[in-house]
Amino acid sequence: MDLDLRYDKSKGIYVLNGLRVMPLPKGSMELIQDYVGNILGLATKSIFEDAMATTMYSFLTDLVKTRQIRIRNDEKCEEELFSMFRGLGFGNIGIVSKDISSYSLTMDHGFNSFLSIIKPMTYCYQAGGLLIALYRLILGKDVKINELKCKTTGNSDIDWFELTISNEKKEFSYINSPSYPFESKTPNQNLEKIDISNSEYGITINSIPVEIVPVVFFPYLFSKLRKIIGMGVYGIQYGIGTTMSKLYVPYPLPEVASKYQVAGFDVLAPLAGVGLVKSIKNDFGGLQEVDVYDSFNALHIDTETEKRCYLLAGILTGLSYLLLGTNLKLKEADCSSVNNSFCKFSFEK
Repeated sequence: MDLDLRYDKSKGIYVLNGLRVMPLPKGSMELIQDYVGNILGLATKSIFEDAMATTMYSFLTDLVKTRQIRIRNDEKCEEELFSMFRGLGFGNIGIVSKDISSYSLTMDHGFNSFLSIIKPMTYCYQAGGLLIALYRLILGKDVKINELKCKTTGNSDIDWFELTISNEKKEFSYINSPSYPFESKTPNQNLEKIDISNSEYGITINSIPVEIVPVVFFPYLFSKLRKIIGMGVYGIQYGIGTTMSKLYVPYPLPEVASKYQVAGFDVLAPLAGVGLVKSIKNDFGGLQEVDVYDSFNALHIDTETEKRCYLLAGILTGLSYLLLGTNLKLKEADCSSVNNSFCKFSFEK
């Protein structure tokens, strides 16, 4: 499948082959897992493995439904999907051996062990979830994953996995991805085709190394966490957001802002597809509030109706000095998840 990535400047979102995605600075997924791991410990493994398996399986299923990919139980299909994952910035997947009941797989330059933090345990929970999603789709059967070696432990240059195939077919959890048709007789002039630069180490967009993830990953993950720790999940979101923002420090954000003719917080839309960001100023030219339309953080996976864009609030707060030259602390004053037409962020008093 050829990856067709487009940016819709009217909505502040990225669309990959018709499905909404987010390009995040490389290291984001590992950072998020690490942050939660410091709070929940060993429970982190099952949470993140399932979050990636469910959202990526759903994403792949939607590509099958729209005939972007065709599933066959053969090596060529595996190679095509491996190539797609490499094109999304997840690393190079390889098959060492396989038989009727198990596979031996490797992942080189994997997104989940990118930072190479030395840990006394295998670590690639999300990479394992990605492999589960892939083989659920190909085989139509459930699979179990076991990481044998991990780059983060220091005992291997690449990550090694053993995948065991179940004999039973199973219905898997599915989450519908927000879709945006990009091929029609009257093309949307707001959709700009985006070049993805590839190397053996990963991919870059706007000169920033990134990983491209389905937009439903965050809503699903935080919905799972909320069931475990309740409203405390929103404090975790905020902390993750402020920490994630530091990953942008080495990169040329002014150049991105100039390319898309935006300033300040508004650059977050072309940076990561968070939704359309509008900085509202007062009569004296000072920042009054930040409004975000189609916020990724407000997408509904569960039935809860409280404000939920704490991750985005943390990102805004963490980037305030880098983008505006002053430290601000923002909170969500209103949210589209409680039937407001957009998410509003104001200064915390």
